[in-house]
Amino acid sequence: MNQFEWSDDYLVAEEAINVQHRQLFALANDLIQSENQPQLQENVMRLYRHCREHFEAEETFMKNNAYPLTQAHTASHNLMLDKLVEASQIIQRGAWHQNDTLNFMHDWIQHVQTEDRAIGEYFRDKGLKLEA
Repeated sequence: MNQFEWSDDYLVAEEAINVQHRQLFALANDLIQSENQPQLQENVMRLYRHCREHFEAEETFMKNNAYPLTQAHTASHNLMLDKLVEASQIIQRGAWHQNDTLNFMHDWIQHVQTEDRAIGEYFRDKGLKLEA
């Protein structure tokens, strides 16, 4: 059973971003369902790579289209990536708990519902599309 279920409450105006966000939910479920430390480490790295690629796509699009809050949004992304690096280190020490994944996802969902929704609406209002 999945701990993290996608909801249309998480939709942003840009469908390509929604697709990437759904993938993040799947990866977070893989992480929380990891059965051993090597699998946990592999899954946190998969989540990190996906987030990094997703964030880079968002940031490039924001920069290319002069989104006024690009710098703040990028800083938020960097904080989340830092949390995943820290998670990897915690896993290596054998101190990872399920609540760590829950806390990361809570922070990330808040980011989606506020910051990503704002960029999606901004892009939509300008008639811009992010390529998936």
